[in-house]
Amino acid sequence: MLRFEDLRVRDNQDLDRDFFNRRYRLIAESLGDLDAQLARIRGATDNLVTLGLTRVNEVLGPALATATAAAENGFLVATSATPLTVSVGLQTTFEIDGTPARALFAPTPYVVLTRDGGGSLNDWAVFRVDDYTRENGGLAGKIVAVNGDIGAAEHDDWVISASAGLAASVIETAAAVSSALALAQQAAQDAAAAADIAESVLANGPVSSVNGQAGEVALGIGDIPSLTAQLASKAASTHGHTIAQISNLQSTLAALQGRIDLVDGGTY
Repeated sequence: MLRFEDLRVRDNQDLDRDFFNRRYRLIAESLGDLDAQLARIRGATDNLVTLGLTRVNEVLGPALATATAAAENGFLVATSATPLTVSVGLQTTFEIDGTPARALFAPTPYVVLTRDGGGSLNDWAVFRVDDYTRENGGLAGKIVAVNGDIGAAEHDDWVISASAGLAASVIETAAAVSSALALAQQAAQDAAAAADIAESVLANGPVSSVNGQAGEVALGIGDIPSLTAQLASKAASTHGHTIAQISNLQSTLAALQGRIDLVDGGTY
């Protein structure tokens, strides 16, 4: 380090070349040391600035992205690439994309599903939320209503929008209507199937037996349980006559026996 005593001029000192050269050398060496120190200071300053900017980016970068997402989406919209074919009654879980919106998303009890990559305004579904886990983005619940063609195929470009509180009753009504419509359609299909089966049996189905007799059966008066006894009882109780006492009844019944056709049909 250059000191004043190194440069002091004393009385009767010769001001020759050596006098000045020695002092100039001391000054030059001191300036060289200062340059080296300034270089070290500049290096330390640059490192400090770089480290500070890195820390700022690490801390403020995500916060800025979160704030930007909040300004753009307002906590109510998230996206998901979960491949899924939606249908009424489907219990499933959507994985919210790992964007800043995942931490911000605040789903309402019912959310509306639409598509980012296509579909019309009439293509949407209603999802009843059971649970949302921000750590992994899991949005679990049940599809309660489907409208349009959104359920016609598998999609993976979902836009999930929280619904307003006033829309809850409307959504529940839509879900109830969709459920009732599905039940009505199923009942109509079941009735149509039953009618087809009945028509087929009536048109084509042979009976397997008549009064315990299998195959092609000749049905006689005796094959109808208690018919003769009931006729006799009716005649005696009402008129005081037996079948034999009624003119030609026994012979008429015997004649009818020969005219009974072979029976072909279902089980009686």
